[in-house]
Amino acid sequence: MKTKHGNRGSTAVGSRNSTGRQFKLGLLLVGTAALMGPAFPATALASETNNGPAITVLVFNFRQAPAETLVKAEKEAGRILEQVGVPVTWRDCPTGNEPCRKGPGRVFFLAMMAGPLQNKFLDTISGNALLPAHLATVYYDYLPRIPGGESNKNDIALVLGCVIAHELGHLLLGAHEHSIAGIMQAHWGIEQTRLALMSQLSFLPEEARLMHADTVAPEAKNNSSSALTSH
Repeated sequence: MKTKHGNRGSTAVGSRNSTGRQFKLGLLLVGTAALMGPAFPATALASETNNGPAITVLVFNFRQAPAETLVKAEKEAGRILEQVGVPVTWRDCPTGNEPCRKGPGRVFFLAMMAGPLQNKFLDTISGNALLPAHLATVYYDYLPRIPGGESNKNDIALVLGCVIAHELGHLLLGAHEHSIAGIMQAHWGIEQTRLALMSQLSFLPEEARLMHADTVAPEAKNNSSSALTSH
């Protein structure tokens, strides 16, 4: 997803890229999972025996985004995903070595980072998804701009929730990338952000169908061991 930010170019929430920073972050979270021991089995990272629609998202708030904003964003992202039949259990995890227990279904990681990350077009990226690691990253300081230039905590939480849902959508859809409309649209302008603030951004029916098409884990649908979507 890309939104115009004046002379700064765009903010992206889509093209496939390769960046060492994201792989390092993925390795960091893998190491964190290993340290958790029995509280979080390492096998849950790559394969999960329960491949039903429910997912657990382990949230690592490295950016230290305000807790109230993050909780509201999780609620909005959960609402969007539940609309397409994907119940979400959120686990706000410590960023140290303390254990973080998983919930039902497949396990995904969400890392809240400061940013920015820039692609070769010098677009500012709001988030990306590393498919093999089940890792979604959101850059809190580079969210899509609120129309009018003014925002409150609720507005930020709603937009953040939509960006989180977009990145988790990549993990759920696997090899399928962006759509021409809806929450999985690559380029977000004022209209898309306005819809986010009105809680009217959602997945398309075809995307919902793909999420429930079979029980194959999303990463198995992609032949690339280093697939990375950036937004």
